[in-house]
Amino acid sequence: MHPYDILIISIYLIFTISLSIYVSKESSSSIDSYFLSRRSSSWWLLGTSMVATTLSIDTPLVIIGWIYTAGTWKNWFWWSFLFTHCLIIFYFSKYWKRIGVLTDNELIDYRYSGNASRILKLFKAFYFSVFFNLIISAWIISAFIKIFTVIIGDNTFILLLISTLTAMFYTTLGGIRGVMINDFIQYFIAFAGSIILAFFIINSDQIGGFGNYFEIVKSLPSDKTSFIPNIFNYDDFLTFIAYITVVWWTSHNADGGGYIIQRLCSAKTERDGALGTVWFILNHYVLRLMPWLFIGFASLVIFQTSTISDSEKIFPIMIKNYLTPGFKGLILIALISAYMSTISTQVNWGSSYIVNDICKYFLKVKSEKKLVTIGRIFSVVFLTIALIIGLSIDNIGRVWIFLWSVSSGLGFFLLARWFYWRINAWSEIVSILTSIFITLIFFFLDYVGVLEATFFKKLLIIPISILMGLLATFYTKPTDLDQLKDFYFKVKPDGNWSIFEKKETSLSFKNIGNSFLFSFGIILMIYSIINISLGMFYIATIYGLIGIGIVLYLIKIKL
Repeated sequence: MHPYDILIISIYLIFTISLSIYVSKESSSSIDSYFLSRRSSSWWLLGTSMVATTLSIDTPLVIIGWIYTAGTWKNWFWWSFLFTHCLIIFYFSKYWKRIGVLTDNELIDYRYSGNASRILKLFKAFYFSVFFNLIISAWIISAFIKIFTVIIGDNTFILLLISTLTAMFYTTLGGIRGVMINDFIQYFIAFAGSIILAFFIINSDQIGGFGNYFEIVKSLPSDKTSFIPNIFNYDDFLTFIAYITVVWWTSHNADGGGYIIQRLCSAKTERDGALGTVWFILNHYVLRLMPWLFIGFASLVIFQTSTISDSEKIFPIMIKNYLTPGFKGLILIALISAYMSTISTQVNWGSSYIVNDICKYFLKVKSEKKLVTIGRIFSVVFLTIALIIGLSIDNIGRVWIFLWSVSSGLGFFLLARWFYWRINAWSEIVSILTSIFITLIFFFLDYVGVLEATFFKKLLIIPISILMGLLATFYTKPTDLDQLKDFYFKVKPDGNWSIFEKKETSLSFKNIGNSFLFSFGIILMIYSIINISLGMFYIATIYGLIGIGIVLYLIKIKL
């Protein structure tokens, strides 16, 4: 790195550490302060923090890699989760705020009863805080190594260690407040970095400026730029159908889940939670995507005659080749920011399970300061193990799909537990164990060369897991009725809760309709920015204005 780049990065890291020290005193007083910022967060802070966490260092690698290989439509794998996030606005944000939990796992105490409830809580606390969260953190670290090895070579591990220690410092010291404030700053740095990179690439000699870029992209293959795959390309089109109809509601975050719920529960009001989710959706699916589309389409021009064995290295190659000293330092800060914002959230979220759901609940640790200390120790140990595992991951996109498959049967029951009284703890236990078991069978058969574990084969996990979960539901005792009654009158959910009401309670189809209409508005906006990136401004304007109109209308009537 050039001395200018080193200076810029050093100033940024010092600023991050100083900010964390400033907010640390308030965060250490209790676990509610440490993990939920005293439930006093405004919509703009928690919403931006959500975006910063999802804007990980691995995200542009995979997105640009997918544009280069399969095509733009491949991003429907993560675009499909838009439907989940819109349901959060119209349903789940208020439900989670009303229940007032510290972790999403704590919902088990309110919704289920008996030994099965305790088994489920202990299992999910370990499963998500250790296994699941560890894999996510490891692939983020792998992405860091993949990017910076290309850009700065042998000094990568030193920078990784410094960045990780900085993230560990402000996470363990400042808690979720420190994480969210740093997230707020880091998101805008990372977003600005993407815009700078896109500007330099398009104004390079190989592209020749924006005027020339818009002429060149018109001749790019349609299978690379299409929003939806060609219906006659059966494999791609069926994959797309599976993404939009199955993937989003079968994930472990089907009702929000994880760090999203942690942010929602830190909100001052239900309205702040819903508005924060709207802000998150607009940034996550629309705004931050635009510079990556320009970079992705430019990569199709720059590397059209090249054979790149690892498409996830395209992004760092362009950083290395097209940025000058100083500006390279800015993009490196953007990448470090993206890395630290995500790794810090994963660590804080993971330690919240250990502290609240295991140490406080099972081990009966009562001292608030001791619980905060345990959370800090876990964070250090967790990150150390994640660093080791991260060295062994080579394809991040494949790991994305693997983690979806090991919990793909669970999503149905995460949704159903809010709307149907008969769902119990055994429903979740059996469905997730079935998903894990079948995934491991596929993994083993693929490893020994007997059966290729394709995405379509993994879809079989879903109906089997749901069937097994439903059998467990109706062959075991329901949740204690007194506990269900407390849950019902605390949350006031829609659905079949007729055991507590004389008349059948039904789903609010207006809210469901608004959720999908909001999704449609965002989809139109995504389609609009794809057309902007391809120079089709007239079409982009029409679809963009319709999408904006739908979104503004729903925000007005809802919020």
